[in-house]
Amino acid sequence: MCCKRASFNFWRQNGGDDALSLDVRVLFDAPQRELAPTLRDLYRRCTSAAMITGFMTVEGASALRDVLAAEPTKLQSIVVGAATWRAFDAFDTLLSAGVPSSCLRVHLGHSRPTGATAKFGFYRYHPMLHSKVYFFELPDSRCAAVVGSHNLTGFAMHGLNGEAATLLEGPADHEVFIDIRAHLSTAGAGAVEYDPAQREAYAWWAAQFMDGFAAKFDDLPREGEFQRTIVILAEAERGLPSRGDIVYFELPAVLGKVQSLRAEIHLYVFDQLPSDPSAALTQLSNARKAFWCKTVGIEDDQGGREFRADWHITDSLHPIVRRTVRPFRPQPAADMQQVRVKVVNNLFGAFDYMFDIRGRDFEPLFDTSSTIQVAPAIREELHELELIPPEDQPWFKVVGFQPKIKEEDAAYKEALSALTPESGRYVLMSALRRKK
Repeated sequence: MCCKRASFNFWRQNGGDDALSLDVRVLFDAPQRELAPTLRDLYRRCTSAAMITGFMTVEGASALRDVLAAEPTKLQSIVVGAATWRAFDAFDTLLSAGVPSSCLRVHLGHSRPTGATAKFGFYRYHPMLHSKVYFFELPDSRCAAVVGSHNLTGFAMHGLNGEAATLLEGPADHEVFIDIRAHLSTAGAGAVEYDPAQREAYAWWAAQFMDGFAAKFDDLPREGEFQRTIVILAEAERGLPSRGDIVYFELPAVLGKVQSLRAEIHLYVFDQLPSDPSAALTQLSNARKAFWCKTVGIEDDQGGREFRADWHITDSLHPIVRRTVRPFRPQPAADMQQVRVKVVNNLFGAFDYMFDIRGRDFEPLFDTSSTIQVAPAIREELHELELIPPEDQPWFKVVGFQPKIKEEDAAYKEALSALTPESGRYVLMSALRRKK
């Protein structure tokens, strides 16, 4: 472990006695530095130890498990705020080594019930214990503590994360250690005793927090509803559909059934179509009638030979709502999807439709000449843990991002482009809509 060899002395405000001086060492000269060797060395030298970590993983726990299990009587307590299911293998190992269960504790944080209409019955993103303190009672009435950002994870312990910590060492009765002991005691009192029968529940609770935390990141500005909508701008030939009528039309098959099923269908019928789709979108209030429709059937690969349909919409370049002649046997192109929708009701409200087809996914750009990797001595250990993703292999520096484009998405995006007003077609696919 490389330590920044800067030391400072602190005294009690009412003292000034060198006997009470506190040595402070900064445990990094660059963010990526191993912490596990320092903690193992301190544990071997100490007479007792107590630890708090916000998060524990199997590879992080394994970094200290053997040294703790070799001298279990030294361990006074470990409190974790969250952990994976496999991470609790370390707790089970310590129980087997003779560590009392009362010394192994899980802090479940705080939450509260949500409203009756909420998707989840409790708030998943919630206040949790996030402290990282590793405290050691040393011989000769001295103490040491590592306080910083390091959780008990492989990335933190083995020098892959960018972390910062300080090592405090001095007399056991120094006010800093008095405060640290108080923090340890309060955190432990607020936690529950580890119960091996509950480890699945502990892991589930941690996963709930992580899911809620991920949802916290989804706070992009929402100018409208992220509701995919098929917008059909058509001209009436004779008559209009009624509630319950079935309307047939076609879409590019590459869009897939799932996308089409999830989309709402808004059908606007004009006496005469405006000159182009963009103009029609600005004149929706002039439509003779607007319908809200629901998908009732989709066929790919020309799978539908004969349909029960009351109306069909002709080509998308100049759609006309026309009565079907039975038997209704359309002849779609091979690359088209046959869609039937039911008229559910009139469309209430006015909407602005947006047709931005850019995705929200990105992929990282790597500088492969700049890498970090765990020390050779622990690569085999991490390899044997069969972690996903593997943590024994090199990691490359991320220098930026680019929009994610899959090869199979090319045809899909081309199809979406053909369903925008700029294409000149009147059958459209809106990614976002906003009520006026």
